[in-house]
Amino acid sequence: MAHTRTDGSAERPAAWSRALIAASALLLVAGVVSGCAGGDTTLDGSAGQGTGEIVVGAGDGAESRILAEIYAGALRSTGAPVTTEGGLGDRTAYLGRLDAGNVTLVPEFTGRLLRYYDPESTETEQDEVFEALSKALPQGLSISDFAAAEDRSALAVTPQASGQLDLTTLDELVPSCSTSTAVLAPAFEADALPDLTGCTFAQIRTVDDDAAVGELAAPAPADGVVRVAGVTTASPAVAGADLVLLADDEHVFTAQNVVPLFRIGTLTEAQLKALNVVAGELTTADLADMIGQVRGGADSADVARVWLDAHL
Repeated sequence: MAHTRTDGSAERPAAWSRALIAASALLLVAGVVSGCAGGDTTLDGSAGQGTGEIVVGAGDGAESRILAEIYAGALRSTGAPVTTEGGLGDRTAYLGRLDAGNVTLVPEFTGRLLRYYDPESTETEQDEVFEALSKALPQGLSISDFAAAEDRSALAVTPQASGQLDLTTLDELVPSCSTSTAVLAPAFEADALPDLTGCTFAQIRTVDDDAAVGELAAPAPADGVVRVAGVTTASPAVAGADLVLLADDEHVFTAQNVVPLFRIGTLTEAQLKALNVVAGELTTADLADMIGQVRGGADSADVARVWLDAHL
């Protein structure tokens, strides 16, 4: 099942379908669902019958709370009784609650979840990450379609630096790395920087999201040093700034698309379809805007309700 993106991009290419068909055969052994390749059913050909109340869990971060409320709202639209349980801690803690059966579903990001279950994995492109994640899931857990919304790592420069140095891609940055300072946000995938062949920054510092973006906005150094910010795409600081995110044509940084992780057999066909509606509608810009609102003090349920009313 492919979704037409709301950002105007075409449906996923044929490679998407081929990858998921191949994944489905492998997943028969693992006992997990492979998103769109298997439709909205489990691999035995039928959707789950549901087990009463659905509990959507969330970690401590604003993005986890927002996504939990969005998935909960989508599931409620099918008439299901749904509650949310937030503040479940870090990834290890809330996945433990899912594994124990205390929660039914948690929102996640494909790349981070893949590295959690398979630390030795090397996939970075979004379809390959999704396929590898499907294979790596423990028995009894499944994922459905991922969203266009992502929180992928990216290197950014100012429009001025982009214009002066003709920088639009990571490859074009490489000749300037030796005279560049990289300021990295905490969530940035710094471990991937060595994969940017030929790029060794003159200096690397880690600061918070706002400081990483703010340093780019400061006047350019007189010595001609280029400032580069390592950011993530769903950061409100990035969404609100005038930056050029350098294109990652070689997939140096791991795909981090929003995806629901849930217990097999707990969701009906209608509920799985509701999750896939979210996948087709949620964008990175939407997510960044909602994260900014919640970090600014708004209630995550209220923020999610506005989005749900506009898209479901």
